[in-house]
Amino acid sequence: MSVWSIAAAQSGSRPGEIEWNIERHLAFVRQAAEHQVDLLLFPELSITGYELALASQLAMSIDDVRLNAFAEAATEYRMSIVTGVPLQDGDKIRLCALAFLPDGTRLAYFKRNLVEAEKPFFHPGQSVPVFGYQHHHVAMAVCADISVEDYARDAAHRGANLYATSVLLSEKGYHKDCEYLARWSRKFNIAVLMANHALPTGGFDSAGKSAVWDENGRQVIAGGRGEQLVIARRQDSKWQGEVHDLRTATAL
Repeated sequence: MSVWSIAAAQSGSRPGEIEWNIERHLAFVRQAAEHQVDLLLFPELSITGYELALASQLAMSIDDVRLNAFAEAATEYRMSIVTGVPLQDGDKIRLCALAFLPDGTRLAYFKRNLVEAEKPFFHPGQSVPVFGYQHHHVAMAVCADISVEDYARDAAHRGANLYATSVLLSEKGYHKDCEYLARWSRKFNIAVLMANHALPTGGFDSAGKSAVWDENGRQVIAGGRGEQLVIARRQDSKWQGEVHDLRTATAL
């Protein structure tokens, strides 16, 4: 089996500054490409920050020209890139994990299990796309979705090898949510990738510590605080992990 490299981009976002945040994302993408990453996952609402009250103002369409840079990077680096964005879906706004695939496809996953604070601003989704190729199939989830066992079961039953979860977790909820992810990986024999915010956003102090679990619930690698690239590689069913600080001269 070939090497499969997946990574969490533990990024920080400036509130509502979409263009700046996109440039920050691209810095992660370029560094991930140097490490031959196949799949790069960003946190929940990474492109705008977790700014619920601004969701209607900041909502983007799936073909927004500002997002073209991700489509181009996915093709150039042969990398699947999953970003977090408030997405305009007809007359509804969804809390979305938006994937850009190397072949030019864009796939939107809409958070299904909205928390109370999100319900005035977003409509929940209903289904989950699975993408990838042989032995590398990916299902997406966003934050509170990870507490729902049926979602993880559905992903595994549909053939996913990886549950890619974009989150905003504080220290208070971090341990409990990690227990969910380790449990689903063991129970459904599916690896888990979790990307958390690096810095405070939307009034929440993120815990950082993005992580990867193997198919047996063993934590392969976890990051620390600050902006980091958290990488895990699988070869012949064995996982190894590493963490790299983001290289940038521009402070948040």
